[in-house]
Order: sequence, then structure tokens, then C-alpha cells
Amino acid sequence: MKKIFVWLFAIVILFGCGNTGQKKINLAIVGKANNTPYWDSVRIGSETAGKDLGVSVKFLAPPKEDVAWQIKTIEELIAKKADGIAYAASDPKAIAPVMIKAMQANIPCVAIDTDVAKSRHLYIGTGNYYAGKEAGQIMALLLDDKGEVVVLGNSEESTDLLQRVMGFRDVLAEYINLNVTATLSKKNGEIQPSDVESMLESNPNVNGLFCVSDSSAIIAAQVVQKVNKVGEVKIVCISESDNVMSLIRDGVIQAAVARRPYRMGYLSVLALQNMAKAGIDNALKIMPESGIIDIEISVITSSNIDQYRNQLKEMGIKVKF
Repeated sequence: MKKIFVWLFAIVILFGCGNTGQKKINLAIVGKANNTPYWDSVRIGSETAGKDLGVSVKFLAPPKEDVAWQIKTIEELIAKKADGIAYAASDPKAIAPVMIKAMQANIPCVAIDTDVAKSRHLYIGTGNYYAGKEAGQIMALLLDDKGEVVVLGNSEESTDLLQRVMGFRDVLAEYINLNVTATLSKKNGEIQPSDVESMLESNPNVNGLFCVSDSSAIIAAQVVQKVNKVGEVKIVCISESDNVMSLIRDGVIQAAVARRPYRMGYLSVLALQNMAKAGIDNALKIMPESGIIDIEISVITSSNIDQYRNQLKEMGIKVKF
């Protein structure tokens, strides 16, 4: 799928479905958590789209991930007959029944961030497998196609993270002299700095760390600094946090595969507005047959971090790096 074409094509079609002379469309975006940089970017993107299209957009999210809160909120939106719901499921299995209920009520439903295949009309988010593949290609380039790499992250508990690891491993499997030595993860709790330090002591030939999340990337950076292996052990991660960007600027982390939460929020409103205006079936005819729109990724390194920072500021996103 030509992702940029799909994105631009959707914008053209959706902007053609204005609200002139009709009641204002009311849309809701249900996020996973409030007041975090990632979800703030989703909120800003969705609210900007609402202003551009002349539709009402409410961004709703709990202080921290709360599945029961999400379900209750969606129940309320169904009762109020919202014109469209975009939701990021903290627990896809738990939230599926209420989203099916929303679909049965003929409410346009878009899953964002985390796909819930049978409980939405459309999914808009990062292709995690392809993000992992991009990270693998970056790692291969950094290590000159040879070396020992360890994967860090609690991938066993998340389909999204598991897909990132699969994509990364599939790329490295193409190189004879580039190997994934181990995967460091925990079923319960977060990886600790001591875990990473012990792993590096036991595997002195490791020269690459792939971190599947923001938290694992920050821990990896702390340990690499502590054991004086900055630059010697290359770190590639999937993250867009200010902390990770600061570590890229300092040369501790070499590259981050950053998702585009602003775009995800913006496009979710575009899609919902189109479904509410033109009808769900009619709107889906112009969407990919897969029912998935990949918002793509950005690769951030020390060479383009200033440009990335300026882009975020232009979108109205506050940055601290």
C-alpha cells in the first residue's frame, strides 16, 4: 500500500464532505491516558482536525490507563448517540463487546494506536511490524552488518511490542554476521537497570540494543552511560518522548523510530467525519481494503533532530529537548 497516497487521498475526499447547512457532527476520541506527551499529541491533532472541519471533537482519557473507565465512557457515548468514536483500547479483549455494541448502534468506530480487528470499522495507527523492520535496518547500518544485539522490552505482554520484535528479528535474520543474542523481558514488572547491566557483563560482545519502548530505551541509555559504553553499544528504539530525544541529542541513543500521534489524531477525526457525513459503507469504499491506515513513522537521529523539533512546534506540540 502506498501510504502517503492513501493519506492525501483521504484528506481530499474528507475535506469535500463539509457540514454547511447541517447540524454539527459530534465526535469523541477515547485515549489511554491523559497529560502524557504521546496522548497530548493525539489530542492536539484531533482538536486541530475538528477546527479545520468544523466538527465538535472531545478528547477523553483517564489519568492513567483504566480499562473500566474506558468501557464506562464508551457506554455513555453510545447512550448520547455520538456521531463517531475513535478509541485506543488499553485491553482489546475487554473493550471489544462495548465497541461491537457501538457498531450495532450504527456509530462509526475507529480503533487507534492498538488494533481491535472485529470491533471497529477502521484502524488508524502505526504498523508495528514495519516499525520493527525499520529499526532492524537502522541497526544493521549502525553495526556495519555484523554484531551481537539484545532486544529489550516487555514484549511478552503486548501484541504491539511483539510485532515490533518480530519485524526487527526478520530483518536481522537476513544478515549472516548479525545476530539477536537474547531478548530481555519480564512478564511481571519493568526491566530494571541491574538486569541490563548484568546482561552486558555476561555478554561482552554485545554491541547493539533494540528497545521496543520508551521506558526500556531510557534504562538502556542509563546503563550504557554507567558502564562507559556510549557509542560502543548502539541503541535503537521505538519512541518519541522528550527524554529519548534529549538522549539522541547527547549521542547516547543513536536512533529512534518515532510514531506520529498527531497525525493519528488528525486522521481519526477525518475518517469519522466522513463516515458520519457520507455513511459508513460509502466512506469505507475509499479506504484501504485492509481496513487499516498506517500513519507511518519518522526516523530521528542527531542529524535531523532539530528539524523534527521544529515540525512538532509548528503543530502546536510542546517540546522539552
